[in-house]
Amino acid sequence: MTDLILLAAGAARRFGRQKLLEEFEGKPLYRYAFDAARSLSGVRVLAVTRAGLLDGAAVDYGFEPVLVPEEQGIGLSVAAGAAAARPEAHLCFFVCDQPYVTGQHLRSFLGEFYKNGKSMGRMRTGVRFGSPTIFAPQFRPALMALTGDEGGRRLFAGREGEIYYHDAAPEVLLDFDRPWANRGDA
Repeated sequence: MTDLILLAAGAARRFGRQKLLEEFEGKPLYRYAFDAARSLSGVRVLAVTRAGLLDGAAVDYGFEPVLVPEEQGIGLSVAAGAAAARPEAHLCFFVCDQPYVTGQHLRSFLGEFYKNGKSMGRMRTGVRFGSPTIFAPQFRPALMALTGDEGGRRLFAGREGEIYYHDAAPEVLLDFDRPWANRGDA
């Protein structure tokens, strides 16, 4: 059982404005992640966001909005998503600024993770790691305790034998922290 937690509350300070609402190749950036999530079956989707940002869109997509205060860091968003998830569910976190992660990528990641039998998983390209990530239910308390600007990354430290790595093409893990014109700096 999987709860997919979309992380869509970021302040986008480096971008200079709310990037999730900016149009990217024909549609608002957040919709790539929302569309990928909606294409999954048998997965409960929660969208961690700020009031008035994407909570209405989450409801329109059939997702459960989870509201967090503004400018509290990704740690609080991860903690809020974990707290709202079902206690017995695996927790899959996916940021909403990676437009090249498709529903097929998510299905492949989740399918291979469950076949593998590891307790946590993450996407990678070479030595660069990215979203989505997934954690077995026993990590829920540690995820709920996160604060500040660091997400679940530190939970991977020292657990090499427990981690499933899902290899992806470099462009799949691109996220955009700066306006589109600066794609080489993403």
